[in-house]
Amino acid sequence: MFTSFDLISIFYCFIAIGVIRRLIKKRKALIDDDIDIFDKRLISEVSFFILIPIGVLLHELGHAIAVWYFGGTVVDFEWRVFWGYVSHQGSFTDVQRWWISFSGNLVSIVIGIIPLFYISKVRRLIVKELLRTFAKIEIIYSLIFYPVFSFIGFGGDWVRIYDFSIKPYAQITLVSHILLMFILWKSGVFKSEESNKPEQF
Repeated sequence: MFTSFDLISIFYCFIAIGVIRRLIKKRKALIDDDIDIFDKRLISEVSFFILIPIGVLLHELGHAIAVWYFGGTVVDFEWRVFWGYVSHQGSFTDVQRWWISFSGNLVSIVIGIIPLFYISKVRRLIVKELLRTFAKIEIIYSLIFYPVFSFIGFGGDWVRIYDFSIKPYAQITLVSHILLMFILWKSGVFKSEESNKPEQF
């Protein structure tokens, strides 16, 4: 089934090709550890147009693994670069369906947080900037954009995740969601400008 999301994905793919070309062309300038505004812009583009699709794939794999874990069958696995979905069959309880919905998002949140722990450990400034930028984009998408997107009429995993009839999972998730957002905010992850103080993780 072809949707408007596919049109957006195709458009993004054309942009991604251009990003790859610029990355190859400017690869020597990027490794000199002298990061200017143009380098930061390219790093942001690499984070979104090249790394985010990998995150989307891992997100859908998270759903699929949960389906298999609960004895279900994945009848359709669609990775359409910048979006995707998993169709499945099986006899699931409400809690199991909740976990299937949550699992992909848990993967997205984890792969957004993991880079934060390595920013202070790597030496190259370009790698630090890439880790920081990708983490920020992935976290904003996973914890803010996609939850909001799910509830404004487009549907999505978070409608089931925040089904408060599924106790205590939805309630625990809400508290954890708010707490995690607060910790990330206090750590400076959402700052628009790079702070001289590194993220504390």
